[in-house]
Amino acid sequence: MSSPNERSIFLEALDSSTPDQRNDYLDSACGDNAALRASVEALLAAHDRPSNPLDNPLGKGLSEMPTITSIAPPPKSPEHIGMKIGAYRLMEQIGEGGFGLVFVAQQERPVKRRVALKIVKPGTGSKEIIARFEAERQAVALMDHPNIAQVFDAGVTDDARPYFVMELVRGVPITEFCDNHQLDVAARLSLFTDVCSAVQHAHQKGVIHRDIKPSNVMVTLHDDKPVVKVIDFGVAKAIGQSLTDKTIYTRFFSMIGTPLYMSPEQAEMSGLDVDTRSDIYSLGVMLYELLTGTTPFDRERLDSAGYDEMRRIIREEEPPKPSARLTTMGERLSTVSVTRHTEPTRLTSTVRGDLDWIVMKSLDKDRTRRYESAAAMAGDIRHYLNEEPINARPPSRSYQIRKFAQRNRVPLITASLVAVTMIIGLVTSLWQMSAAIDERDMKDRALQEAVQAKNDATAARLEVEQFAERLTSANLLVASGQAHADAEQWPEARQDYADAIQMQPSYYLPWVQRAQFFTRLKLWEEAAADYEHGLSLGAPTDSPQWWGVHALFQLTGNEPAYSKLLTKDLERIQQHTETPHWWTLRGLVISAEPTSAISIEQFANDAERWLTDQAAHPSHRPGGGPPRDRRPPRNSPLDELDRPFDPPDREFDPMDEPEGRGFGPPGRRPFDDPGRPRDHFGGPPSGDFLPRQVCQYVAGLAHLRASDFELAIDRLREAGEDPNWPGAEIVQAPLAMALHRSGQADEAREALRAADESLGRWIRDLQGQPTRSSPIPWFDFVEAIVLHREATILLTGYAPVENPELRVLRQTSLDLILP
Repeated sequence: MSSPNERSIFLEALDSSTPDQRNDYLDSACGDNAALRASVEALLAAHDRPSNPLDNPLGKGLSEMPTITSIAPPPKSPEHIGMKIGAYRLMEQIGEGGFGLVFVAQQERPVKRRVALKIVKPGTGSKEIIARFEAERQAVALMDHPNIAQVFDAGVTDDARPYFVMELVRGVPITEFCDNHQLDVAARLSLFTDVCSAVQHAHQKGVIHRDIKPSNVMVTLHDDKPVVKVIDFGVAKAIGQSLTDKTIYTRFFSMIGTPLYMSPEQAEMSGLDVDTRSDIYSLGVMLYELLTGTTPFDRERLDSAGYDEMRRIIREEEPPKPSARLTTMGERLSTVSVTRHTEPTRLTSTVRGDLDWIVMKSLDKDRTRRYESAAAMAGDIRHYLNEEPINARPPSRSYQIRKFAQRNRVPLITASLVAVTMIIGLVTSLWQMSAAIDERDMKDRALQEAVQAKNDATAARLEVEQFAERLTSANLLVASGQAHADAEQWPEARQDYADAIQMQPSYYLPWVQRAQFFTRLKLWEEAAADYEHGLSLGAPTDSPQWWGVHALFQLTGNEPAYSKLLTKDLERIQQHTETPHWWTLRGLVISAEPTSAISIEQFANDAERWLTDQAAHPSHRPGGGPPRDRRPPRNSPLDELDRPFDPPDREFDPMDEPEGRGFGPPGRRPFDDPGRPRDHFGGPPSGDFLPRQVCQYVAGLAHLRASDFELAIDRLREAGEDPNWPGAEIVQAPLAMALHRSGQADEAREALRAADESLGRWIRDLQGQPTRSSPIPWFDFVEAIVLHREATILLTGYAPVENPELRVLRQTSLDLILP
């Protein structure tokens, strides 16, 4: 062998338990060095070929040792099935190590039972392997503990291969068992104390396991109770004694154990002897994995690291605390916490503190600072489970003070006596003064309370006066903004509204009035934002100022504000169940997906009932007249929403309701006409007035949302055929959806084309003049855009391209309000 590195890799590869494990180790140790890999593989191939009689097992004497010519190739493990070895018949292979095979065997005498039989592999019986096998057999035979697999028998086969028979453990690794049964932290710790008890027993028998890991700690169920069994003492080491009379030479460059669970002194491969504290380190790694689901050092990182780098990581790098590792797991923490039957935050808080200290003490690089025994580690865990102080924590301040007092007992007693005498004298003097001081303090407090009450009253009065002044000033600015807007002085109007909001930001009226200002300029995003803010300030939503805001929120994609506004509307409906609520229904059905708390079918039925009642009471229809006279009444809100109002002829009162047009100075509602009948078909007190053709349109939308498409088509066509409704073409988009849903594809496409044309014509009418009065109210215009988009997506499968003229219109409006 050309170098120590090649020698160490070769010797370590010999200890691999399976060919796959050997290949994985060569991949990590040799890396990209093909020459080194080829040299090591050649050495391994030569080692595996039996060429020296001295390397074959010595059974009953030299005379019975097979010669070179009589050595047969190693039989395949399936050929062992059915083989009889002494009183045992091999039934099934359940394991394979570097030098041994493990079988389930049927013992036939003196009792019949299933056992585990471990035997040296054929053709691998070198002196060192025989010695290690007998050492493992002797180590396990020394044990007499319920958590260590028990040895029943031992012997040598006819072909001179030693074997031993032990308890058959039908279980799974401890980590897998805990995860499969979703054991919580306390249950895992309870099982782990049994492992510590078994390891402590082995140490008392003078045996160091040297390869403690989850796969060597099996858990089986006895009467539905989990029982831990520690197995595989194949690399065990004796303390102060010899486990076998054969020589076991641990190679100078060999590293015994599994790297993920290996102590730093095992990875050191120096003159430092390995003692029981190496097993304590491995126990700490396993406890770390039981708590966090991962080992202290990342498995993939160690697999990908070279041999020397892997040893350096184990020897030098400090692993993170278990609680710190949990906080860096991200989404995986949810899975880990589920297998521990707890919440992620609770798991982290449970591990943080005492369990961190216990784990990190056992993982200390300096073995002198680890637990002195497995029993001490188990004791600290029991202290934790019993909510008692643990020994792993560093000394507390109180502990240090107690030790200091013990070292300086006499001076402290003398000083205490002097201090007590002085305190008694001081207390006597103070007590004599206390009565006079109390009386004086009572008088001072009474005087202070009187002065404070006077100051509080003055401050409250000043605050009310200042609030009233700010409110008045804000109202004057709002009125000024409306006046400037009516005079088409747009920058001045915008500035007035901004000043009013800055002066009284918690007052909803300036926000709502500025929102109306923005709707007049067709600035939808700005208007929606102001409406949302006014809604958050508790603005009442039962006035015409809020007509169309539902559609505005839908247009701008503000679903939370839409839901909040709809909630307030529904609360108002519950207070006036006998009154039709056309405007609320219109706001509800503009959404393709109304909230789940709404029964849209019930609202559709209510709409039909309202239409029937409206037709049966001609005097209650807006403007009176026969049912076919569907023109809106004079001075109705629909006529006034998009034109400026005359200034009010009375002093501005901020508590008045805004005009129905949604713009202009506050004043009387259009509904407050003394000559108009106040009934439940549109006028006050509900404020839900709509002309009949608009009611038919709203009813059609309701039936569309309730999936009653035939009735929706009838109502929408009735509304669209009314020549007295300037915005009748708004019905085309929902009509296209109803026709499409009912299977009338051609008519649906024709209705969508008509909706395209009417929407384009309305946009062109406003081009270059965003403030001009539109033939339809602004909310009809917004609703038309929303429904046209929904219909286009339904019929074509894609959203309509934004009309560039809308962007030009928006920019024109922005230019108007900039100074």
